[in-house]
Amino acid sequence: MSGGFNGLRERVVALLRENGVNAVPAGAPEPAGRWREATAAVSVKRVRCADSGFQNYLGSEANGSRVTELYGRAADITLAIDVYAPPDGGEGACQETAEKIAELLLTRGAGGLEPAEWTAERAEWLDREGMYRLRTECLCRAWLTVAAEAEGGPGFTDFEVKGRKA
Repeated sequence: MSGGFNGLRERVVALLRENGVNAVPAGAPEPAGRWREATAAVSVKRVRCADSGFQNYLGSEANGSRVTELYGRAADITLAIDVYAPPDGGEGACQETAEKIAELLLTRGAGGLEPAEWTAERAEWLDREGMYRLRTECLCRAWLTVAAEAEGGPGFTDFEVKGRKA
């Protein structure tokens, strides 16, 4: 299996970490209050699908004597990337980190997907957590695909999230 949406989230976290951004999957067990530097929490916020082709049939692929039928739907996937910063970093740390994330995702892609839109809110102070938070979203275009063995094979064999041009 490809990991579907969890795999996408993990690829985005890995891209950010490889480029110097402290990033975690949203809901990570470590409480936000313990972070000592600006940290991005990544999640899949929304998936909006549209039909593609007749009964979502995209075609077939031949690999030697093996034929795989492809089915899928066009999808808009919104990633939520909340940036948290401790009090000493302030709003500026949130803003600087969010801008770095936007540059990375818009120029290098978001876990294999092509971003179509980036939005960010203003940083806000969270009394309960004792931190600043700046919410951002990245809209990406994708295909949700499954493959099935043709001619009486074992049925659907995989689920993937693949990039598509806007």
